[in-house]
This record gives sequence, C-alpha cells and structure tokens, in this order.
Amino acid sequence: MPLLHSRLLNEHTLLGVWQITEQPQELLAALPAQLCTEAISGNIHPKRQLEWLASRTLVYALLPHFTSEPLCLLRDENGKPVFENSPLQVSITHAPELAAVIISDKYHVGIDIERIHPKALRVAGKFLSEAEQAYTAGEELKTCLYWSAKETLYKLYSKRKLLFKENILLRPDQNLLSGCVQTNGFSRDYQVYHEVVRNHVLTYCYDQNYDKSF
Repeated sequence: MPLLHSRLLNEHTLLGVWQITEQPQELLAALPAQLCTEAISGNIHPKRQLEWLASRTLVYALLPHFTSEPLCLLRDENGKPVFENSPLQVSITHAPELAAVIISDKYHVGIDIERIHPKALRVAGKFLSEAEQAYTAGEELKTCLYWSAKETLYKLYSKRKLLFKENILLRPDQNLLSGCVQTNGFSRDYQVYHEVVRNHVLTYCYDQNYDKSF
C-alpha cells in the first residue's frame, strides 16, 4: 500500500502522504462510486490524471477517521475541494511522485507539496517580497519552502485574486513559518508547518481561529 504515513496533527485534524506507484485503473477501482470523477470525463489533463486519482484515493483512505457516510468530493466556485453536505474541511495537493491531504472536522486547512527544484529560483522575484528574497538568499530549499508555504496559505484563504508577492507574506519563526494573508478587507496571521519528504517540501496549516464568515 503506497500510503507513506498518516498522523493526527491534533484531535480534529488528520494528515496523510501517498507515494504514487499505481496505474490509473488501479486507483479508479479504489475510488468510491459516489465520487464525481472529473478525470474520467476529461476535465483533467492526461499528465496530471494519475496525481489527481492518487490524491482522491488518499482522501477516501483518510475519511473513515471522521465519518462512515458516503460523501461526494466536489469543488466550490473558487475551485476549493469540499465535501457535499458536510462541514468537514479538506485540502489536497499532488506532484508527479507524491500526493498529500489534510482533513479537519473543526479547522480551516491548507496543504501543498513541491519537489525541491531550481525552477523556484528562476521565478523567485515573482512571488517573494524583498525581505523574503533577502532571507532565502538564493537557496533552493528555502525558496521552494516559501513557494510551497504561500501555496498553502492561498488554499487556506480559499478565495481567488491573491498576489503571492503582496498579499501573502512569510517570516521564519523557530521551526515554523509565520505567515500573514492581507487584503483590503482581510488580515490574519497563521503558523505554517513544514517538513521534507522524499526530496519534496511539504507545508500545511490549520486555522484554529477559523471563522466561516471570511
């Protein structure tokens, strides 16, 4: 079974990481019938189909921790994954080799995984502020970490029109990253957890001050 690990982050939040080794048909067979499989209908690019299927398989591998109900995983108007008719919060991420999922029955959540790669250095000026560029100092791992952390906070905020360089700001905080999402009508601080998994940076966040009004 390619589930690398799953662990409780707290009594309300579960994290899982999946190594993608299967063929698409194996993953399709593992998915529940109620899942609206966009991959089958052609809405997912063929190169991403395997990642998509693995991440959804992981969602349903973790879901029994919270419920035995046959929930259908959908997307809202902003593209955020949601469970139909359920208050459970979920965030999903995938790369060619790994998929990761975080689910909570209480907190708003975000997660991202990125392969450590020089590509982040080439585009760092587009998503890092001057202070962030000074801290990462052209280091590949730090730059990929900041990229991933900003993706995580973008997903947690779950609304579009955020500029990574201006609206999502990060600073180091011991073994965590302190992050802030700020727009004209919203500002909130977060703690972003991070680790390295098989040459990938994994970042995740759960908002203990979750307010559905935003």
